[in-house]
Amino acid sequence: MKTNKMQSFFYLFISLTTLWACHDDDKIIDIIDDEDLTLAITIPPGGNSWAVDDITKNETLISDQGIHNWTSLDTKIRTYFKVNATGELHVGLNAKAPEDTSTIKVTVGDTTKEVVLDSTDYSVVNVGIFNITTPGYHFIEIQGKSKAGTYVGDINDIQIGGDATASGVTYVEDDFYWGRRGPSVHLTYTTPEDKDILWFYNEVTVPEGEDVVGSYFMANGFAEGYFGMQVNSESERRVLFSVWSPYDTQNPDEIPEDYKIILLGKGEGVHTGEFGNEGSGGQSYKIFNWKAGNTYKFLLKGEPSVNNSTDYTAYFFDPKINQWNLIASFRRPYTSTYLKRPHSFLENFVTSTGFMERMGQYGNQWIYDTNGNWTELTEAKFTADATARKGARLDYAGGAEGNSFFMKNCGFFSENTTIDSFHTRNANGTAPSIDFSTLEEPSIPEAPDYLDKTNWEVINFTSQAENGEGTNGLASLVLDNDYATYWHSCWSGCSQDYTYPHSLTIDTKEEQAVNGFLFVQRNGSRKVQDIEIQVSNDNVDWKSLGTFNLANTSSPQNIGLSQTETFRYFKIIAIAAIDGQQFAAIAELGAY
Repeated sequence: MKTNKMQSFFYLFISLTTLWACHDDDKIIDIIDDEDLTLAITIPPGGNSWAVDDITKNETLISDQGIHNWTSLDTKIRTYFKVNATGELHVGLNAKAPEDTSTIKVTVGDTTKEVVLDSTDYSVVNVGIFNITTPGYHFIEIQGKSKAGTYVGDINDIQIGGDATASGVTYVEDDFYWGRRGPSVHLTYTTPEDKDILWFYNEVTVPEGEDVVGSYFMANGFAEGYFGMQVNSESERRVLFSVWSPYDTQNPDEIPEDYKIILLGKGEGVHTGEFGNEGSGGQSYKIFNWKAGNTYKFLLKGEPSVNNSTDYTAYFFDPKINQWNLIASFRRPYTSTYLKRPHSFLENFVTSTGFMERMGQYGNQWIYDTNGNWTELTEAKFTADATARKGARLDYAGGAEGNSFFMKNCGFFSENTTIDSFHTRNANGTAPSIDFSTLEEPSIPEAPDYLDKTNWEVINFTSQAENGEGTNGLASLVLDNDYATYWHSCWSGCSQDYTYPHSLTIDTKEEQAVNGFLFVQRNGSRKVQDIEIQVSNDNVDWKSLGTFNLANTSSPQNIGLSQTETFRYFKIIAIAAIDGQQFAAIAELGAY
């Protein structure tokens, strides 16, 4: 009996010693067998994961098919989810090593575990058990530790289970594009029922650090359009004003002529065109380097006009020069109304920043009616979009703080605001001081005097579609004065690199004094979104005139220059596509 007791003690000692050997940061790392983990929930990376160390990696690293093209050991990928309970969180990865063995680190909270990927076939790799101490949003972070080949690993999905998931888990299950953008939130202001609203005034302040790329802080929304300010990139910000066409389509090229939004005038430095994909209509924007922490003012007018139409005019107050600036004025056909449903919203339009919080403060809302009276708007209804309403993303909030309203979204914060709830801010009591008679009146600028292109020649291009486009595709067609023909970058049997950027170089044969350029997009797919213009007198030394944005339309677009430029050669460099693909098409180029 004594011998048996000693043997039992020996085996117990060995077992405890083995467990302690797996000790890490005062936490025992479990020795995991397949039967130890419950992995009942599959989280697809396409709608829930981001490379958080560098947002530019997201488009190539994470897709609807999972995590692929993962090469850097510095890359940190986080998968977000929300739980309603605490306790054990079991984690596994449906993964493989594309080429050779690699080791990855998996972190939840302050606990990190390592797993080895050594199979070139997909299989569920058990990571281990973590402890969730608070309900709410959490993330699983993965990072490569070592790799024997080019790639760290391929991951189809992340699998979780355990007590922490027993009361439900929130994550994006479908509609990955909208899930990655995050929930949009809105404030609709309560207005008197017996007043015709001629003007709508609002102020927006974006706190420092909340001006995330992809944010649209829409200030003056109305039943037929919207007006606010955006963060378009790390280097560009815009004030944007758009009016929807009454014709229901996502493609502005399909709008019949009598349903098109008519431009009545625009301010200095304002780009105008058409937009699509979220309804269609007329759009205008001014590149303006607004700054977080400053307060910006927006003023919108809406009134019935001729032939059953309505005119909408937008003004933006530049605090640097202490002046109201005209953005644009549009006429909407088949509409006869004053301003309806004044509202604001906050949205993210860039999927790669959908994991980052942004917040805006909206204060001092007023309306001015047709009787000449100002009324302050102090109550608003908080709402959210379909992504929020169906529970795919719950990181949204809004309401009132002091004398301002606020809205916040994305960032995977855990506390949210009840959708369809009403909120009241403190009244300011002092109406805006605006002399409407001093505001710039909209007027149509004179048509540019386009330069003769008879002798111009395309002397260089990155590629052209010599097959598959019928009589189209050649670079020379951008100078034939025919908007129906077009150049198309190579997409089949290409000996040249067919990916962005694409470029065309034009020789005008003699020096030209130019104030702007004409662009006509192809009437169809492969429209270009961003372009750079360079000029030269010798085709050797080039000067960049900057980067510009083209609208999603086949109507002619003029891009004015800040000063007259004199040159013989110019080069158009297509940087990005509207459809996100690698191909480009342009129907016509010119200058004036």
